[in-house]
Amino acid sequence: MQGPMVDKSRIRKILVIKLRNIGDVLLSAPLFDNLKLAFPGARISALVNAGTQEMLTGNPALEQVMVYDRSIKKAPVLRRLGGELAFYRRVRRERFDLVLNLTEGDRGALVALFSGARLRLGLDPMNRGLAGKRRYYTHLLPRDVEGKLHAVEKNLVFLAPLGLEPVRKRVSFWFSELDRGRVTTLLAAHALAPGGFFHAHVTSRWMFKALPHAKAAYLLDRLSGQSGLPMVLTCAPEQKELDYLAALRPLLRQPFADLSGALSLKQLGALSASARFFAGVDSAPMHMAAALDVPTLGIFGPSSVPEWGPWDNALQENPYRNRNGVQQSGRHLVLQGASPCVPCYRDGCNGSKVSDCLDFPEQELDSAATLFLGSLGCEGGR
Repeated sequence: MQGPMVDKSRIRKILVIKLRNIGDVLLSAPLFDNLKLAFPGARISALVNAGTQEMLTGNPALEQVMVYDRSIKKAPVLRRLGGELAFYRRVRRERFDLVLNLTEGDRGALVALFSGARLRLGLDPMNRGLAGKRRYYTHLLPRDVEGKLHAVEKNLVFLAPLGLEPVRKRVSFWFSELDRGRVTTLLAAHALAPGGFFHAHVTSRWMFKALPHAKAAYLLDRLSGQSGLPMVLTCAPEQKELDYLAALRPLLRQPFADLSGALSLKQLGALSASARFFAGVDSAPMHMAAALDVPTLGIFGPSSVPEWGPWDNALQENPYRNRNGVQQSGRHLVLQGASPCVPCYRDGCNGSKVSDCLDFPEQELDSAATLFLGSLGCEGGR
């Protein structure tokens, strides 16, 4: 698709659809900044899945964050149909001029079509999903099937068909002073002050991204011992994550405070912003910490680092050039195994929901901790 094709004066309302998971939604933030710069008078909205909206609420580039409640899919047929129709009517009433659907799913394509927008941009469905989906859009973009682009860059490619180049590639995350105050109060209850701890989030909604308990404890103890900082443990209020931390805590030898299941997503961000650094697995909290310019040690298993590594806001390009292994990006460091099968993009080895590549030798964990802390200048003490 060739650009420029857009008369900016005719674009008054823009909808960006990102019906994906928490981290995916957060990494779309730079697109909104660029759209606001290009269309300063336009009213920009986002459409996201319920449970992910906190990644974008508070963003000054956005007028509103619309939410699709996926639980409607479990309702009885008539109630579901009524709810779906009401949702599409709501989108239609907004009278958007431009719709960008950033993902490949059928629902986003349907929303784009029923929006009635004059310009509807989406990814080439490549003969997948609903029949005739290509015709739901006025303009198609090629998909990054080889995974050469970082998730941030995949969102920004939607600017080119509009005749635009990215001006900002900064991921932003917003939380309130109330969120900051809540975190400060919790820290004070554990005799901790901002900058006097590191944030450890070693769970994920997909537990095949988690290290074996003993290895997670070994790494966190090394980071604490070498930095001289206690750790603050967090996880989502999901039973499988709470159970993981319950098994992890007895293995830890260094001091820690436990806030597992106690914080909202906004408060998790406020906690990371108060930390000296962040250590955790490939997950939304890792991306939140990086978005807040907190030095981040990301631990990866079956996922692609070039696509999902912690984004460094100080850089204007994707620094992750290797398929696997240890990689550094400014203030961030990624630890990933170097076996030929990594990354495999699977949910564990041989259907086990356990990723053997995350069972790192202790020597590798030692080396990663030393390299990361050394780059921060806090190895051997605060």
